Order: sequence, then C-alpha cells, then structure tokens
Amino acid sequence: MKDHKTQNLFVETQKPVIKVSENIQYLTAYANEQGIPILWHEDFAKLTNEIGTEKFREDLAQYIFEVRPPYPTQDITMKDVAKAFWDLRDNLTYQHTKPQEDITKNVNEKHDDYKYPYKDYGLGIIDTSGTHNAVSNYYHQLLRLNCPSARGKAVANTWSEGTAREIWSCLKACWGGINNMKEVEINGVKQKMGGALTKDAYRSTFRLGSFIATQFKPLVAKTVYTMTKAEKVLDTSCGWGDRLAGFYTSNANEYIGSDPNPFTFEKYIQQAKDYEGFLGDASPDIHIEKDFFYCKGVKKVQIYRSGAENLPWEDIDNIDCSFTSPPYFSTERYNEGGKCEEDQSWKKFVTFDDWLYKFFIPVSTNCFNSLSDKGHLFINIIDPTIGSKRHRCCDVIVDELLDSFKGIIGMTMAQRPLKRTAIQRENNEKGLNKELALMSEDNKLLAHYIENVWCFGKNNLDYFEEYKTERDRQGSLF
Repeated sequence: MKDHKTQNLFVETQKPVIKVSENIQYLTAYANEQGIPILWHEDFAKLTNEIGTEKFREDLAQYIFEVRPPYPTQDITMKDVAKAFWDLRDNLTYQHTKPQEDITKNVNEKHDDYKYPYKDYGLGIIDTSGTHNAVSNYYHQLLRLNCPSARGKAVANTWSEGTAREIWSCLKACWGGINNMKEVEINGVKQKMGGALTKDAYRSTFRLGSFIATQFKPLVAKTVYTMTKAEKVLDTSCGWGDRLAGFYTSNANEYIGSDPNPFTFEKYIQQAKDYEGFLGDASPDIHIEKDFFYCKGVKKVQIYRSGAENLPWEDIDNIDCSFTSPPYFSTERYNEGGKCEEDQSWKKFVTFDDWLYKFFIPVSTNCFNSLSDKGHLFINIIDPTIGSKRHRCCDVIVDELLDSFKGIIGMTMAQRPLKRTAIQRENNEKGLNKELALMSEDNKLLAHYIENVWCFGKNNLDYFEEYKTERDRQGSLF
C-alpha cells in the first residue's frame, strides 16, 4: 500500500485492462501501470518510421481520449520533500542575488513602458532555479495543474477532459522541440531517429500546448525574508504553498497568510505539520476552525481561508515583511467550478476596475499599514493581459505608495527560446543574413527576463547587504 500522503496523487501500480478502438490497440502494449503509453528511444523511433508522425500523433491522441489515464504528474515522495526542505534550509540566499551595480546583462521587463521602469528604478535581481520546488509541489501539484486561465483549459484538464483534437494539438512537440527527432539517411532510406515518449515528455509537450499555472519558487521567498531580516511575515495570497515553504526554511518565526481556496487550505495544514516534523516537533499544537487554523511548534503559522480583502486587518500588525504574488486579475482562474469559487477575486470582482479598486489597492495598502517601523512590502506582479487587452495596475500601486517606494527587484523567469529556424526565418524577412540571425538568438541569452517585485519600505534597508559583504570579502569569486 502506498503512503497515505501520496494516494491522492498516484494510482496503485497494477497493470490495467485497457479497451480501445481496434486501430489503436497496438498502443496498449506500451502502457505502464497507469495506462500511459511509454516508449523509449528505439521503440519510439521505430513506430514513428513505420506509421509516420501524423498517424502516430493522431492515434496517441485518440488513445488518451478513449482511455483517460491519469495525468502523468511528477513523481514526488516524502523523501524528496525532506531533501528539498533541508537543501532549501541550507541554501545561502545571497548567492542568488545581485545588486544593479554588479549586473552586466541587460534586464528585460515584460512591459517596457512602465511609468517606473526597471532601467530607472532597478535595485538588482534575484536569480534562482526551481531546484527546490518539490518541497511544496508535492502537496499542490494536481490543484495547480487543474487551474485554468482566461485563455483556456488547464494542462491536466485538457488531458483528462479535452477532445481528441485538443489533445492532438498538445502532442506536437513529442516529435520535435522537446524530443529533438532528427531525419537521417541509413542505407539510402530516410529515417527519423531520437526522441522518447516518457512521462517527462508528456508533461513538457502539454506544458507547451496548454496552460499551466506558475509555481512560485520557494527559494525566492526565503531570499526576500532573508533580505529584509524578517521575523514576522505576511502573505495575503498563499497560492500553492510556496512562500509558506520559503518561510519554514528561513530565519523568520511567524507567518500570517490567507487564501480563499478550501482545497489549498487543507494542504497548508499538512505542510505546516510536516515541516514542523522536519524541524523536530512531531506534535505541534494545531487548532483548526472552518476558515482558520493555527500551528504552534518550532514556528507559528496562522492562515485564514479568506480573500485578503476580508482579513481582520485590525488584528494584523508589526509585520516585518509582507510579500505576496497576488492574482493577476483573471489571468488564472483559481478553483474554477469548485467549492467557494465565489470567494476568488477573479470571480468576485468581474471588471478590472472593481478588482483594482476593491481588491488590489485596498489589500496592498492594508499590507503596508500593517508593517512594523522597520517593515517592508514586496509585491510580485506585472500588468495582466487578458486576450489582447493589457490592464494597468503596477503604475497605480506605485503612485498610491510613492512616498515609500524603494524600487524594483527583478525576479528572473525562464524564457521560452524561439526555435533557431524561426529566428532565421524572422531575420531573413528583415533582410538579415544567417550569421546575424544566429547572433540575434544568442543575444537572447545575454539578458535577464524578469517579473517585477515592487518594493516599499518604512525605512531604508540595503536588500543586497549580505551579497555586498560576501563580495567584498571574497573579491573575484563574485
């Protein structure tokens, strides 16, 4: 029997009996214990060459449509969670920061026409990977993967409920892009070589062909709490539990949070209990009410199942660091169709103006007003774009808190690289030669692509003090 903590994510490992249309019966021979066809390099290349890419793709889409195997989630165990927790705990955050004075790469924002742009107000960057993401993804991955957007279905929802055509459209990269299939000539016969059809390949291709809600990097949260020397922190949009994980691996000792999603609320309780166990308290004091819980152990956590606009703000004070990544209006439709959906800001505040003036600005100002005399407010947000319309909120919040505005920290984000052939095509149309086209591609590697973290403070604090101290001590190592 599997561990009770993983039963909700993974099925029992018993080979299923699979019934499908006769023309795709051949795929059942490759099905794993979850019913997902897995083909390693030799078999994948063999089938591709025997039946052709398009028929293979159509058959695979039809198979997934008829069988509906579970979405191939990332296999995460409690052992993985513990390792990620302690690696994150031991991480020296200054190594992932750099003040503007030491940055040699260009810094590119999503939008280049902010009233307060990074080029004028940039403080520096936080540059981290998702190495430690398992520490929170273990608890929330299925909830996150089933979160749709304004653009359409969530990645796991497309897999489990999409039409055969929708599934087919997501499978394209299995034969290119992620799998790097190459056409070679063997004994005068052109064949495709390389590639494989694995759980990782399915996840990657569906990530490219559908929408996936972003996981916040726990290491970024820990870094911000360290930068601000925070002891008591506030997170008004707990999301997928990533900043909660960052808190538990930081030196901060008290966390106040809120989120209206009842399903993530249940996961936060388990996170707190497990993290306390990692820190040595196997039996923390946990008190659970309908829309509130606290956990008192090595650290103190209290989280409200509530929209941030309805928090008991009169009881929230002396916050050293308020750090959150609020909903980007209706870009991501959290808990769509679920219990308490009506409490989500995208559902409750239908128009952008309502969302801006009844949610985003009041919550942000309440966060600032809850700060201690040494407190700082960090807001990770960019102007959301719904369809083709960009909704401006970043300039508005800076104007609102302008007297306390300290500047912008750039949080580096993975950038989907353009295919080399596409870059060549684009530049050829502009009259550029192949060499210049390739240079254009390479130049993309010479820039930091960031999301903005807007920084406000009750006092002056050098967020990069630890980095500078180590730089001056170690010299050329930095």
